[in-house]
Amino acid sequence: MTPSDLKHYLIEHRQATLQDLAQHFGAEPSTVEGMLDLWQRKGRVTCREAEKCRGCRQCAAAATVIYEWRQ
Repeated sequence: MTPSDLKHYLIEHRQATLQDLAQHFGAEPSTVEGMLDLWQRKGRVTCREAEKCRGCRQCAAAATVIYEWRQ
């Protein structure tokens, strides 16, 4: 996975959770976060909190933030 691969995925899908991205690329979430940080510093990716379920406590932390490509 390269930063360009991540860019193309987000452009195509418009938004994704860290868990989705890590699973798609077969990478550790921390690796994906590093690449997302690169795009965030450049102002191309934003993140927001996902709407959380109502207290099930089973949602993974990687599924609670949504990353979006800025046009």
